[in-house]
Amino acid sequence: MGETPAPPRRPQPGSRVLAVPAAEPDPALEYFLRARLSCETDPYDVHHDLSDGVAGFLVIDARQASAYREECLPGALGIPHTEMTAESLGGLDPEPLYVTYGWGPACNAGTKAAVKLAAAGFRVKEMIGGLEYWKRQGYPTTRRGK
Repeated sequence: MGETPAPPRRPQPGSRVLAVPAAEPDPALEYFLRARLSCETDPYDVHHDLSDGVAGFLVIDARQASAYREECLPGALGIPHTEMTAESLGGLDPEPLYVTYGWGPACNAGTKAAVKLAAAGFRVKEMIGGLEYWKRQGYPTTRRGK
């Protein structure tokens, strides 16, 4: 005999978490794998790949030039999102993955840069948490001068 199907999941009044039913496993997998992890990375993964000499990606600090000069990730290119145009991005190598970042969760410079890079045909991920969370992990930063 076949099993009786489970009743549909319903919103739970009084619960902030359960008020909106969770996605079923297949759409959840699609969202987290395709929408989130394919477009995001984090300071831990970037730091360890940079430390291990992993090739194939470049890091872009998308904040203003003065902020980049004051403090940035080691090896990061400083390309403010406000200055990204088809012309200014034309000199970038089309092969690597570009990892963008801004100051932190309250700064969307990394997101804006990722949009512009993707629109220009580059593969891109945003480093969630930005420089703020990089520093919270105790990872090194560098100065680029005045």
